[in-house]
Amino acid sequence: MKAIQICGYHQSGKTTTVKELVTRLKLGGNSVATIKDIHIEGFELDQPDNSNSYIHKKAGADLVVISAEKETDFLHYRSMEFLEIAHKISADWLVVEGFSDFPLPKIVCGKTEQEVDDLFDQRTIAISGVISQTHQEYRSLPVFNPMIPEQADALFKLVSDKIFPMLPYVDDKCCNLCGMTCSKMAAAIVQGEKTYDDCLINRTTVHLKIGDREIKIVPFVQTILKNNVLALVRELNGWEDGQPIEVTIERE
Repeated sequence: MKAIQICGYHQSGKTTTVKELVTRLKLGGNSVATIKDIHIEGFELDQPDNSNSYIHKKAGADLVVISAEKETDFLHYRSMEFLEIAHKISADWLVVEGFSDFPLPKIVCGKTEQEVDDLFDQRTIAISGVISQTHQEYRSLPVFNPMIPEQADALFKLVSDKIFPMLPYVDDKCCNLCGMTCSKMAAAIVQGEKTYDDCLINRTTVHLKIGDREIKIVPFVQTILKNNVLALVRELNGWEDGQPIEVTIERE
């Protein structure tokens, strides 16, 4: 899944940029998921007195699923970190509005140069939003007005060309196979100094799947899992060195 982050302050043009980008990604036949980070204190989508699902929540349900004619809504009644949310999503593209602290490649939206400067870093691929009314370029990057179709098309092309699948974003202390953190690797790929294939955890010989989703395993866990499985199967009839080993555990 490829992921792009749209970040900026209030009324800087983030949602318009998301809208135009998602529209164009869908025209290409992609499946697209979005995440919206909301900074309203005490915000709840499911409000008292307007839904039976709220009664389920107050009764103590941790998850309420609403099934209706035109949509299915999953309501988890707790806050989640970005990676926990992302791991629940299966799509070709993930467009994230907000979560500016999470190290994804990003488009920075702003009303002023100062707003752009506050969020600009080595992971920035482009600038968009209100500042496009006064700038065509800033900090050596193009500035796009997503409300102009030709510019929205150009932004879509840039995103299509530059964005890569999500890195595993494992804990910095658990990997470092490539010699840098996932955050620094993401910046290096955006800057053209590295490629996605330089992420060595993606070359793993040990694969773990839960359901249909492959779980990224940090190197030292790979080594433990591999050595323990090999120690067991080497004692079994039918063992052949160099052959792939597959273990499936079905839960009752």
